[in-house]
Amino acid sequence: MSSVNPMRAVLIVTVAYTMVLFAYGRVVDSPLTNLYTAITVGLILLFAVLHRWTRWSKRALWVASLVGLGNMLGGVILIGGQPLYMADVIGPMAYDKVFHALAGFGMVFLAWEAVLRWAGPGYHRGGLLLVTWLVVMGGGAVVEIAEFVGTLLGDVNVGDYANNALDLVANAAGALAGVIVVGRGSRRLPSPTAE
Repeated sequence: MSSVNPMRAVLIVTVAYTMVLFAYGRVVDSPLTNLYTAITVGLILLFAVLHRWTRWSKRALWVASLVGLGNMLGGVILIGGQPLYMADVIGPMAYDKVFHALAGFGMVFLAWEAVLRWAGPGYHRGGLLLVTWLVVMGGGAVVEIAEFVGTLLGDVNVGDYANNALDLVANAAGALAGVIVVGRGSRRLPSPTAE
């Protein structure tokens, strides 16, 4: 019996949880189901295209899938009649902010693999770490834009300006922590060639 391609295995799991959570959300009439399913499907397509260029490791692909799962859970699962994103999970801190920080942290590993692959010879480690942080911040901003567009096109509300700004702050904190971890681990990389 042949083994399953790592990309295919991640795709199967990701599509499966997306379908299950979409069905759950429709059954319980969770208000953000359509929005978060659309965002997840869009991200699946985007990451499939990007994978052709980046050839992420199996570990990075699973991190991306886990981030997608956390996003779907937050938008679709209802806790006390409200989406999980609004539920407090650490004292007064909502799942939304905790998840954004964890997602920012996790996505650093994907961004780092991509920028390291694309950098070629003569890279500057500090510069790559900065670009990695900026890539994660840009990705987080794209998700916030998608949420904003979803609120404009539909009758859902994912929060106000302050909520979106705090999501970006949580992304920044998580991404900074991830960059610190990656930076410490990347000291073992060979020195870049001088230009």
